Amino acid sequence: MTHSNLREPSTGNTASGSSVQAGPGRAIPATDASGGKALLNPEMAARPFDFRGHGVFEREVTLPGSRGAGTMVLASITEFSPVTDDPIMGSAIVTLHSVAPQSGGTVKVRMEVRWPEDLSVRVQFMYFL
Repeated sequence: MTHSNLREPSTGNTASGSSVQAGPGRAIPATDASGGKALLNPEMAARPFDFRGHGVFEREVTLPGSRGAGTMVLASITEFSPVTDDPIMGSAIVTLHSVAPQSGGTVKVRMEVRWPEDLSVRVQFMYFL
């Protein structure tokens, strides 16, 4: 399958007009500002943010020291108990759908809590300065 045959499910748009072929042992070249170069000795920061919600919802947070849209950001999500402040493995399915660094040091996140009522969730970000 060529990279250009990949389609975005909701719109049907192709992922890229490139003719680069993905396959075992072949990576698709990076298109970000780093040009695919490794970060040597990067400085990292971490920060948690707490939210309440259910269904699919989006939030925007500010990460101090972020370089903007080119910042490499990793994130995880968990439900937590507002009483004990500890992460819990509840009955709800909790997923993180998108993490999109923006210019100005903010990051947009789209998450989903499959539960009929608002639940407390924590998104933990780790990012490179």
